[in-house]
Amino acid sequence: MIATLLAVCNKGDEVVVFEPFYENYGPDSILSGSKPRFVICGRLKRPVASGTFDEQELREAFKHQTATHHTKAIILNTPNNPTGKVFSLKELELISRLVR
Repeated sequence: MIATLLAVCNKGDEVVVFEPFYENYGPDSILSGSKPRFVICGRLKRPVASGTFDEQELREAFKHQTATHHTKAIILNTPNNPTGKVFSLKELELISRLVR
């Protein structure tokens, strides 16, 4: 992960990271010179349904990054580490639209 982020990110870039995340994702983003933009996914936030993310929060993360032209990466693994969450087709389609 760190090798990939070092290859594609420059100082000041931003990386979307879903929380909770594997312990290296946040630090790897920082070590690559980029700023992690965290999006809560799961039971950490109400009224979001268990295991999903707030669509508006994700859109805002991309909107902010698009405005600054510094979006370089989104860390997305499914099943998620450490929660085991598997992103649904609907969630992946939304992420795909935002990435494009």
